[in-house]
Amino acid sequence: MKGVRNHVPAAMLLALLCAGSAQAITPMLRELEDAFVRIGEQVRPAVVNIESEQELTEGNAAVPRMPGIEEFFKYYGVPMPDPNDPRSRRRPVASGSGFIYDASGHIITNNHVVDGAKTIKVRLFNGKEYEATVVGSDSDTDIAVIKMKDPPSDLHVAELANSSEIRVGQFAIALGSPRGLEGSLSFGHVSALGRDTLQLPIELRFQDFIQTDAAINFGNSGGPLVDIDGRIMGMNTAIDAVGESLGFAIPIDMVKEVAPQLIANGKVTRGFLGVNDIRDMKDIVTGTTTAEEFAEAIGLPDTKGAYVNGGAIPDSPAEKAGIKKDDVLRKIDGQEVAGAQDLIKKVSALAPGATIKIE
Repeated sequence: MKGVRNHVPAAMLLALLCAGSAQAITPMLRELEDAFVRIGEQVRPAVVNIESEQELTEGNAAVPRMPGIEEFFKYYGVPMPDPNDPRSRRRPVASGSGFIYDASGHIITNNHVVDGAKTIKVRLFNGKEYEATVVGSDSDTDIAVIKMKDPPSDLHVAELANSSEIRVGQFAIALGSPRGLEGSLSFGHVSALGRDTLQLPIELRFQDFIQTDAAINFGNSGGPLVDIDGRIMGMNTAIDAVGESLGFAIPIDMVKEVAPQLIANGKVTRGFLGVNDIRDMKDIVTGTTTAEEFAEAIGLPDTKGAYVNGGAIPDSPAEKAGIKKDDVLRKIDGQEVAGAQDLIKKVSALAPGATIKIE
């Protein structure tokens, strides 16, 4: 009982302090609240809803032959639609988001939102709708650029941040049209940076995701993830379907690299080294051996670098440079290579035909 009595005054004192400081805290909360309101007002006009009507094929018929579909219709006493009946074969529509990239009507979104689209309709925040066409897309990064037909002259262009300045723990605000609910805003934090090797429904060669706990749902794809200043720091792309508060956004610096190429050429051209099966050091050790122990055994001071597990492709730049199986690629033009994904990113950013120094 003595211990309990000693804690009662402390608890009462804490309650009194909290009550006394409530008036001081309220203005701070009000200021923070107003900041989020201003962000919504500032960014929403640059966010668009995108509906893409897909080509109708046997693979995306309106009534797919899923397991148990016949029993479903039978249970409710509804006749099973005939997929060969033209009346039951409507073109599927994909819904997503995007943000206005420039005053000429270019819009950034995800490739999976507009991939295979027959027609694309863009709806602005003011409710006006415009047709759009795909300018270019890159399935390796899931980035696409579309362009509005006859865009208005007063488009609100989004302000872009720098991904390199993002810090774990800072505020993150997601905007878009989750489940078709346009103009939605949710906020959370940047939970982590540099997420890769995610198991996603689509295959992405390049993954360097921002992880956030801001609410992201189906339909947010292509919408912006912004900082407290309303600048876009990423593009909402994926969620963990079985996890909670696990959303992922493409860093805006990757968009800055890809979008200009898509606008200029309709595609992305990347550098090619020609090494097979490159891995991080931790992925090649077995048993009780650690990556640090392996690195020490082969004379390396740390576990950085990309391990060449499969050798060089014949007649490739890698073979001509003398790169062989079991080499560890540590630097490119003096820049450290953190791991396999970092090597891919650095080489892909190079122009074909460029001469580089590899250590």
